[in-house]
Amino acid sequence: MLQSLKRLTRHSAVYGVGHIVSRLVNFLLLPVYTNQIETEAFGVYAVVYMYLAFMTIIYTYGIDAAFLRFFILTDDEARRRRIFSTAFWAVTLVGASLTCLIYVFAETNSRIIISEGVYPELFRLASLILLFDALAFLPFLYLRAEERSLQFVAVKLINVLVNVGLNIYFVVYLKKGVTGILLANAWASGITFLLLLPIVLRHVAFLFDLSELKELLAFGLPYLPATLSVVALDLVDRAILERLAGLEVTGIYTAGYKLGIIMNLFVAAFRFAWHPFFLSTSKQKDAQEIFARVMTYFLLLGSFMFLTVSFYVDDVVRFELFGVTLFGESYWAGTRVVPVVLLVYLLYGTYVNLTVGLHLEKKTKFFPIITGAALLINVAANFALIPRLGMMGAAYAKLLAYAVMVVSVYVIARRFYPVPYEFGRVGKLALLVSLAFYVGSRFQGEAEPLLKLLVLVSLPLLLLLIGFFERRELQGMRRLLSGAVSKATLSG
Repeated sequence: MLQSLKRLTRHSAVYGVGHIVSRLVNFLLLPVYTNQIETEAFGVYAVVYMYLAFMTIIYTYGIDAAFLRFFILTDDEARRRRIFSTAFWAVTLVGASLTCLIYVFAETNSRIIISEGVYPELFRLASLILLFDALAFLPFLYLRAEERSLQFVAVKLINVLVNVGLNIYFVVYLKKGVTGILLANAWASGITFLLLLPIVLRHVAFLFDLSELKELLAFGLPYLPATLSVVALDLVDRAILERLAGLEVTGIYTAGYKLGIIMNLFVAAFRFAWHPFFLSTSKQKDAQEIFARVMTYFLLLGSFMFLTVSFYVDDVVRFELFGVTLFGESYWAGTRVVPVVLLVYLLYGTYVNLTVGLHLEKKTKFFPIITGAALLINVAANFALIPRLGMMGAAYAKLLAYAVMVVSVYVIARRFYPVPYEFGRVGKLALLVSLAFYVGSRFQGEAEPLLKLLVLVSLPLLLLLIGFFERRELQGMRRLLSGAVSKATLSG
């Protein structure tokens, strides 16, 4: 078990660094966006990127899950080449066709998607971003399947550097606003594909195996409605908020939502490593016990992140450096949604953990049902809550939807692949974290940051006192601590 957990932790850490680097671009550019772009224009940005996220799923239509499964589980190199080639040409054909349609009908897309104004140039740029990202899709999956996490991260890092540099050039110096953001993204996506082109040239062949495609689609297509539902769950609040509250509120909400980046990165890093990990670990006798322990540790780390970010988010966005704050003052109201957003991401990570049984038992047909039900609840809750609570209504609606997903997938998955999750320990953790959040949110005055830090530092001790940690975990921590002390003593 220990070796399996170490492998998952190592690759999660590397993917985490890569994803942090790639997603950090959005966080690093927040001072640029919120100080250079008006809230209404940022609302346009939010809606266009909602469209991009949704269409990315259409461009790849479930091939990712199918490719990882069949590519990893076969040892036949000839079949691996067939799978790679067939998947690549299928994605390329669909992507090129969709990009042509979006480019030609850009104005129509704009009128349908955005209620105020017409922005055809943004949708033309979006079509190019989608094509380049689709072409890079299989090479990135190949790196994950081969557990080449360092190469994966290196390419992501270059993408970030190009994106940040071009954003500053287009948005700050050329004052192109939202158009500049998409221009930077399009160039970065194109360069990323060029960096991955050697992988394509080494592994793709001029062959297209219909039988392989049918098998890929038979496994992957059931993921499409579920994946679309998950993306819609994440983004439909922007669309409804834009219609019910306007572009300005949508812009503020989107900026605040991006501050949930820490939890988002944590969950994404775990998710990247989780799929290959549970597929290979499922062959071990103690696989179910390992999966249960992973869930407990995931929630433990996620809970610390939730408290830390919730406690200090207001201080961070108001921090001033060279006369510029992280957020422009007109965006400060967005921090109210951050604790709820952090919980949403934590619930999504829990959902990802719980899906292991449905993946292993090939019960993917349940994913569209689970996510579809959650999406319907989310849409209904958005329409019910946004008129009363504004952007907080959108955040609460999403939290409710993800809670429904977690409960549903657990109830269904345990019928086919029961995992002995450690509910007693998780319950203790949830109770203590809830109490800590309540206490920390009551602090005010100059001593507030210090008192919140005291709450965070005391949390491990409180977990120890209520019996959260097992004896073997405590013994392991003692060994790690003594080893660290010995190394420090020798180096001194």
